[in-house]
Amino acid sequence: MLEESLFKTNFVGRDGFRWWIGQIAPVESWQDQADGGGWGNRVKVRIMGYHPYSETELPNEDLPWAQVLLGVTDGSGACNRAKTPKLEQADTVFGFFLDGDNAQLPCILGVFGRTKAVSYSGPYSAPFQPFTGYAGPIKKSSAIVGNESNEQNSDSQKSPRTVSNKIADKLNGQGGGPDEDPTTKEISAFGAIGQKVTMATAKVSSEIDDIKTDIENFVNSVQEITKGITDGIGNITQQINERIDAITKSIQSGATGMIHNMTAALSESMGENMNKGLDVLYKGVYATVLAATGSSKAADIAGIAAQASFISPVKAISDALPCIANSVIGGIGGMIKGLLQNVADNVTNFVSCIADQGVGAIMNTIIGGITKALQPLLGGVGKILGGFSPFGFLTSAVDAFQNVVSALDCNEAPADYALASNEWTIGVGSKEGSGTPVSQILETANKAREFAERGFGVIDAVQDIAGLTGSLGIFDFANPSVSVPGFESVLGNCYAGPPELGGCGGTKIKIFGGKGIGGVANAIINLANADRGVTGSLLGVDLVNGGGGYTTPPFVEIVDECDQGFGGVARAIIDRDPNSTSYQQITDIVLVSTGENYTPSVDNPTDVIIDPQKPTTIYSPGNNYSSDDIASDNLGNTYTIAVDDNGSITNIIPAGNTDDNVSTSDRIFPSVDREVEIQISTLSGFGAIIKPRFTRRPEEPQGEVKQVIDCISNDDGLIGYVNGKPYYGPFHVHPSNGRKMVGSVHVNRPHQYIYDTREESVVSASTSVGTVTQVTQQISETVTTTSSSSATPSTTTSSTPPPSSTPPPTTSGGGGGTSTTPTPTPTPTPTPSPPTPPSGGGGSGGYGGY
Repeated sequence: MLEESLFKTNFVGRDGFRWWIGQIAPVESWQDQADGGGWGNRVKVRIMGYHPYSETELPNEDLPWAQVLLGVTDGSGACNRAKTPKLEQADTVFGFFLDGDNAQLPCILGVFGRTKAVSYSGPYSAPFQPFTGYAGPIKKSSAIVGNESNEQNSDSQKSPRTVSNKIADKLNGQGGGPDEDPTTKEISAFGAIGQKVTMATAKVSSEIDDIKTDIENFVNSVQEITKGITDGIGNITQQINERIDAITKSIQSGATGMIHNMTAALSESMGENMNKGLDVLYKGVYATVLAATGSSKAADIAGIAAQASFISPVKAISDALPCIANSVIGGIGGMIKGLLQNVADNVTNFVSCIADQGVGAIMNTIIGGITKALQPLLGGVGKILGGFSPFGFLTSAVDAFQNVVSALDCNEAPADYALASNEWTIGVGSKEGSGTPVSQILETANKAREFAERGFGVIDAVQDIAGLTGSLGIFDFANPSVSVPGFESVLGNCYAGPPELGGCGGTKIKIFGGKGIGGVANAIINLANADRGVTGSLLGVDLVNGGGGYTTPPFVEIVDECDQGFGGVARAIIDRDPNSTSYQQITDIVLVSTGENYTPSVDNPTDVIIDPQKPTTIYSPGNNYSSDDIASDNLGNTYTIAVDDNGSITNIIPAGNTDDNVSTSDRIFPSVDREVEIQISTLSGFGAIIKPRFTRRPEEPQGEVKQVIDCISNDDGLIGYVNGKPYYGPFHVHPSNGRKMVGSVHVNRPHQYIYDTREESVVSASTSVGTVTQVTQQISETVTTTSSSSATPSTTTSSTPPPSSTPPPTTSGGGGGTSTTPTPTPTPTPTPSPPTPPSGGGGSGGYGGY
């Protein structure tokens, strides 16, 4: 030591480098510094090997201050460039002593990341024991994962997911259990994700939509509450009652508009009937008095007097209707609370029919309240009502429940910017409306009430709460068995239990909006690498029919009816070129996000390939690419590219499969069993986004095509043949049988099929005559087969008409119109079995029908 003392310079950096590892002491020992009242950037540290393991020997308050050395990107504060050090209590830090062996001036160089082993520690207990970094005003939040680690691990510092709490629970397995590791738990980023909202639109049934949305959100919130109880949070009864009170007010507000609509419609209809009755009354009295007195003046006075006698009872009804509406509005709250309580007790999974029945129950309550209040007043006007019944009117008049006043004339089309749907799911996007007609809801409400009156089923307490009608009807939401698999009732199949136990339909692709119709697509699901039973992520979308009439890209909604999948996002691409044969059709649906956990359905293709005709969609063409650049995917396929003068990609052409292990028959069509990524090897290009296109594998796999040479024609734009003539015009695919038809859009009137060969189109046209003559029931029919140099036989059908001065009509090839022409009588010949002509798909003469 003496020798070392002799050589000490007491100059910073020249008396040796002594590094150390230590633990930052609890924040209570340096509270003033933490609260912003300190000096510099410093904390108190207990250093291993220098400081004792006991607070008795060395209290935390007496530990030395350690300066925190900042990184060069943190800034010193000069020029207002500064970052705050992110050190907390319990952190394990690395540093050195500025004063060398004197070890009195520690300086922190860095911090060790926490591992999972200490990521969920409790409060401070003893020196050098792991404990939480949360202290003082910084509290742990249930909105973030309880993981305080920082390591190269997928579970470290997990971020909340943009999914609903319901989906988060499913990702956690059983969800919310006390034994679940809180450091790996999935948490929803926002409690409102998954909740549905309705937006103002020109729809006439907006009040009903609002009520249905409230019921759906209530079911989801009850699931959240009951899940939270398993976590030991709150009181279930208290929380559910709070939600019932809140939703009751919202539904009551929506029902207010419906009640006003009903009373206004009833007032108008009653007024019309009473006016008719008064007119009939006047005429009857006038005729009677005129016959008795012969005086038209006396008859007129008597008729007017008879009408005047009804002024008071009519005024009483007119004055009473507003008060009746307000009375029903004020009294409906108790019924709504009872309805929601039944829903909370019996429904475990929302289905649209539950919301429809909820609206039906409210309708019955309103109808009962109005008719009960009006009943005492109807006796005074019964003579002029002509048999009109307010109850009968309200239980059958759909318009009475809707706000039929619209800003648009009935023949005026909505603007292009009008919403395709008024339903929006928070965190997901636009949702195709359920669209249950009000007439169907009203029919269900009437049926439920009739069954109650006839004594079917068990009427739950909710049906006695209203106090207005004595019975709302028998509804499924009041049945404790509604969530039991296999449930059915007199109202139909409205099972409201776990969807996976009720025969759910799997994953569906819904296309809506964009002003068009007819788009059909199926999800392609990757089950090969699924890690949760028979579910998987999306590979792509199989476009079955591009529809037509789309002026803007429609919405694409991916729905797992088993309520398992989430996260999938897709976008539709339409053809905007007016000169194109596919103008205003969907040309592709591009998968933006694959999502996960989707359930397959019977419509989902199981064996898909890269579309050999058009293997990719050029989502973004990029710039500066060369025709020498090569594209490839992770299935082993390679592609050549075509570019324009700017180097933007205009086409992607398959070049084959480079994988030597792929069999010859599958070389062009390898099965897609993973997410496909297409990359372009280029020296100068940038910005291109290329998405793969998929199709179902053909039933008869095609071998490798080396080269196709057309030695017959150079008609590159030839689509096919119609009635023996080449066809180059627009076409579409029949939505049911997949055959090509004329016209860019499928319409509900006869139109023709397009055939691959001239012979097929001629045979189809000629065989249509035989079809029509069979329908017109001619006396005899002869089929003559003639041969020609063509390999395809032609079939001629003729008919012998009955003796008549007027020849029967025959239909010319094409099957659309008929022309009346004389039909010659052919010479009888033996009738061989004719060859089977190509099917016309239900329409004569090659027409596709509807």
